[in-house]
Amino acid sequence: MSEHSPNASPALRPDVSRPLLAVVLLASILQAAAPVVPYAGGGAQPNESTTDLLITPAGYTFSLWGLIYALSIVTAVAMLWKRSTGTGQPMRLSVDLLVAFVGAAVWIGVSAAEWPWVTSIVLTVMTVALLDAARIAATTADHGAPAWLTVLTRSTIGIYAAWATAAVFQNWASDIGASFGDPGEPWWQIAVLILAVLIGTAVTALYGAQLPLYPVTLVWALVGIIVTAWGETATVVGTCLAGIVVVLAALGWSLAHDRRGSSSRR
Repeated sequence: MSEHSPNASPALRPDVSRPLLAVVLLASILQAAAPVVPYAGGGAQPNESTTDLLITPAGYTFSLWGLIYALSIVTAVAMLWKRSTGTGQPMRLSVDLLVAFVGAAVWIGVSAAEWPWVTSIVLTVMTVALLDAARIAATTADHGAPAWLTVLTRSTIGIYAAWATAAVFQNWASDIGASFGDPGEPWWQIAVLILAVLIGTAVTALYGAQLPLYPVTLVWALVGIIVTAWGETATVVGTCLAGIVVVLAALGWSLAHDRRGSSSRR
């Protein structure tokens, strides 16, 4: 995989704040520990505090959070150990991850308290931070860092950013359905779904070649919605199938564009 605009060279590595990376590690542990609160009876679990919709993914898809939590901790440990984020903007990436990790813990707490709309706002902040992290991971590089760290960083951010992209729209839809939207009416939910696909497709077209797990995770979410809607709402199923095709087409375009760029630089 190639970088579009590397910001570092072997002779001049970007400055890294070890104390900040240590805080990022602590935040990654905090977000993994936060779900213990509702499971221990400290409030509603996230799936209990949301409205069931026609575009809610099947329950098994949410097991991805376990992988995200584990990868976040492993990545934070690796970054602190190697004193690198694998990117050319370590300070900004560290702040993005810190916002996402702390936000995830806050989101669990807010969900447990069942505060409407606040969970969606927290997820929106998380998503913005993670998409910025995706941009940094895909377009900058610390060439002095081991290749495996770059792959690990891109994998973690790709999965997390894509899942946040799907989750934030589902949460906003859930709040709409609980307040003034009809959870049984498909048209407005399809509009939300299309918007989510458009955002995910744009990110995939820009960074899919460097972050292939981003579109893979989007497809995971869309398949989960298909499982829920199958036999119930053909329009939702058709929209998801079309979304999968569009996302994969964007990935193909990104890979082809990346290969052409690599060839022109030789």
